[in-house]
Amino acid sequence: MIRYADRLFLTEKTKKDIDKIKFKLLTGRGMVGVTFIELSSNEKDVFDLIPAAMFKQKNFRKRKHFIIGVAESPGECYALVRDIVMELYEKKGSVKNLRQEVKMRLTFRGKRI
Repeated sequence: MIRYADRLFLTEKTKKDIDKIKFKLLTGRGMVGVTFIELSSNEKDVFDLIPAAMFKQKNFRKRKHFIIGVAESPGECYALVRDIVMELYEKKGSVKNLRQEVKMRLTFRGKRI
């Protein structure tokens, strides 16, 4: 099951194509270079960066995924993660509880996750 945060972190290119990307992801179609950002599946890390090719596997698509960002390449994905971290650092002055801060800002259908 794939869900998306209400406020996705997107690059300029993915902002234009997000509906197409969501459809292709849902149907398992190929997307060269597209990389997705999720909250990490373990509590130690903050983010998981997942290449679109992983979602071509039906079993992988069936797992629970909560996507918080989309970039058109791995390099742009790293830059997007850097921007997310810097945005939170500028607001809080620390990245000590980064995972909790990111989680607090995320909503799905108007409710916090």
